[in-house]
Amino acid sequence: MNRKVFLYVKAFSDLGTFMDLIAINVLMYMATGSPAWLAATMAFRTLGGVLSSLFSGVLADRFDRRKIMIWTDVFRAFIILSLIPFPDPVMILIVCFLIGLTSSFFAVSYSAEIPQIFGQDKVLETNALISRLTSISLVFGFIGAGVITDFLGYQVTLIIDAATYLISAAVLIKIKWETSNPAQPGLITNGVKQKVIQIGKDLKEVYSFILSVPMLLYVNIVFLVGSFAGASHNLGIPLLADSIDSSKQSLIYGLIWGIWGVGSVLATLLLPRLKFLQGHNLYRTYFLAAVMMSTGFIIFLSNKNVWIVLLFAFFTGVFDACFTTLHATILQKTENYIRGRIFGVGMLLKSLGFALGFVIAPLLLEALTLAKMVWVFHGILITTSILVMIYSSGKQNKLHEIKQSI
Repeated sequence: MNRKVFLYVKAFSDLGTFMDLIAINVLMYMATGSPAWLAATMAFRTLGGVLSSLFSGVLADRFDRRKIMIWTDVFRAFIILSLIPFPDPVMILIVCFLIGLTSSFFAVSYSAEIPQIFGQDKVLETNALISRLTSISLVFGFIGAGVITDFLGYQVTLIIDAATYLISAAVLIKIKWETSNPAQPGLITNGVKQKVIQIGKDLKEVYSFILSVPMLLYVNIVFLVGSFAGASHNLGIPLLADSIDSSKQSLIYGLIWGIWGVGSVLATLLLPRLKFLQGHNLYRTYFLAAVMMSTGFIIFLSNKNVWIVLLFAFFTGVFDACFTTLHATILQKTENYIRGRIFGVGMLLKSLGFALGFVIAPLLLEALTLAKMVWVFHGILITTSILVMIYSSGKQNKLHEIKQSI
């Protein structure tokens, strides 16, 4: 079977993720009318991601990544369906936590396996295709969920959502590839205590590795701050949609993310054509993409004119896709023996950033307007990206001068 089928599996899984994001957030806001409860759904999803990212990278390096993806898809389908008979706020939080927990396992195993299937020389091209498919899933997932939820109800959205996860699992069962070899049985120690010790050693190894590669450290710092800033617009967009037209909240909510996805598709078509994305230019473009992405979020979340909102949602989608695609490309340049754990750390940073953001965002929202709250969050990301870019460029110039003098 064509290896690219593997990439379409992720698109199906992403379609489900985007649909349940709309349906669950709208369901919670309808049930409670509270921004704090809305932030809690995202925080619980993130908390699940934090906990699983502590060891999802270790498991991805030590066990069959394909099987991890299959079981997480099946589990997500069943937990999503549980919301139909039990749509109360507490159950929504439990489901969000479990989605975050399992999604981290899937994402880390999937990302770590890409260079094994397609080769290191095809990483940027493959990641661009992945981002494009993700963006297309986002367009159909968000707009579809917005329309279906608005006209047919959240139950239909959740059923379709669960079906996408099951389709993803079924395709993974059918397709075969030369998967990365899991660790030898002797390397996986017996007993709970020994396994905890081994996980500790694994985490220590990966953090030492990141600290020994300065550019990887700088990239992860910006990624952490980017995840923190992401909490502001993830909370802000449903509130913005409600303020534009409360009777069509789910539709406008879906349209904003859908147009954002169209911008992402455009970016993924352009990225593989940019031949200069090599060496330090790859990192510099990553930092610049973070700055432009944040600028876009600030502009459209400071407006209530739907046309301005959609225009800058498109603009933001272009640079958000650049940011995430280049981040994955940089991490996939690491060696296969440690790559799963590197992505595990990336997922941990993403989850921690979101978690902290979802704690602070509702507090700031009580004291500030939505626009000012977004300014604070994304202003921090813009500042951090510029400082890291200047600092890393200075380090690279010094290194170049030292090499020339030798």
